[in-house]
Amino acid sequence: MENEKIEAEKVVRLNELKLKLILENIGEGIIVTDNQKRIVLSNHMAEEIIGIKQDSANPTTLDWSAKYELYYPDEKTVFPAQNLPLEKALKGESTDDVEIIIADFESKTKKRVIISGRPIVDENNYVIAAVANIKDITYYKELEVALEESEQKYRKLIGFKSDKK
Repeated sequence: MENEKIEAEKVVRLNELKLKLILENIGEGIIVTDNQKRIVLSNHMAEEIIGIKQDSANPTTLDWSAKYELYYPDEKTVFPAQNLPLEKALKGESTDDVEIIIADFESKTKKRVIISGRPIVDENNYVIAAVANIKDITYYKELEVALEESEQKYRKLIGFKSDKK
């Protein structure tokens, strides 16, 4: 029986290692919080994108509004923190690809991200945690703007009238 327990612990550790390897090799930020909004799991991309990190010794509570100003893609309209995909997931709702501008108070930088959220439920269908997937699309949006500006410039050079009013 002792040998079975040792083998089971080895399998658990091996599976944890596999999960960590997978999470660290995903090109998107992953954050898992418990129902108290404490981060129980995150990867390095989550830290890189939004500066939030898992600390197993001292669990961090995820509070977006303390670190960021949140905006809709128009960069003017404030995005309500209660509408964030992770917040909705903690209420049992799944959310697909919500585009948000996050402005960091400290670094005074803005990032354009796409976030989705999913609840994690137990066998009784109670929400016990939530997972958020975060993609930084800032660079791609900058390229899109540059391409549009370039297209307008060349259209003007060859004599096309501007599409913009």
